[in-house]
Amino acid sequence: SRAFREWRLLAELYERGLPVPRPIAACVELNPFIYRADLIIEKIPGVRSLAQRLEARSLSDSQWQEVGKCLRRFHDAGCWHADLNAHNILLNEDGDVFVIDFDRGRLRQPGRWREKNLARLHRSLEKVDRLSPSATFKSDDWQELLAGYRQGAS
Repeated sequence: SRAFREWRLLAELYERGLPVPRPIAACVELNPFIYRADLIIEKIPGVRSLAQRLEARSLSDSQWQEVGKCLRRFHDAGCWHADLNAHNILLNEDGDVFVIDFDRGRLRQPGRWREKNLARLHRSLEKVDRLSPSATFKSDDWQELLAGYRQGAS
């Protein structure tokens, strides 16, 4: 089931030391009329989504770079996120970056999917900026994220 696939992927990423919530349990209920899946993960204290942060205040250049470095770690591990967007990237007050919601995600060989994954995030950030009058996303921010992504390779 999708819930167990997501749980297994989270467990693998967590074991590799990637910044994801620790998976605790998964449960699927099937009968002729109902499909219900639950995934229990450890709560990450004191985090807000990147979208929420942008609506409250801007990120520093170094924070954008940390987001880029974090995403590069996932890509270097072969992790493709099916829904990489500003709501699935979390930040805490210490500047730590986490990624959540790996439904339909999977491990893949290196390829163009990395650029497409980043392009999806870029569209999401532009959408947050367009829809929220208080959002603070600028094109320079994206360049800082990409700089961090490139640094993450070294």
